[in-house]
Amino acid sequence: RQLAAHDSRCPVCKKTAETRERMMPTWSCMASNIAMQPIPPELSRVVNITCNDCEQRQDARAWHFLGIQCHTCSSFNTVVDRIVLNGEEAYDFLVMQDIQQMTMECSTTNEDEEIPSPRPRRRVNRRRSAF
Repeated sequence: RQLAAHDSRCPVCKKTAETRERMMPTWSCMASNIAMQPIPPELSRVVNITCNDCEQRQDARAWHFLGIQCHTCSSFNTVVDRIVLNGEEAYDFLVMQDIQQMTMECSTTNEDEEIPSPRPRRRVNRRRSAF
């Protein structure tokens, strides 16, 4: 009951019941939390999603356990329709997608501007505890 009191979605249609302006600080905070917590390569996923708020479908999106933000309306009220890729294969796809996006952005900006680097490949400590 307490959890339901904090849910800002309609229980019938699942659309966000709050205004976009009221939810924007929450969505911005969620986006920054996601940016600070990258998914390790072995847990990466590429997914297709549908936004409950604007009802737009989006393909080949990076999955994150905190949520997936809709590119159309900025909402995190999304549902995973299908997992397309998993693990290292998904990570490699997402890195290539980032490089392509940066290439497109750089072709439309000044040549004097600094080009951002792709996602850093995170090393995972594979040591196991003796316990």
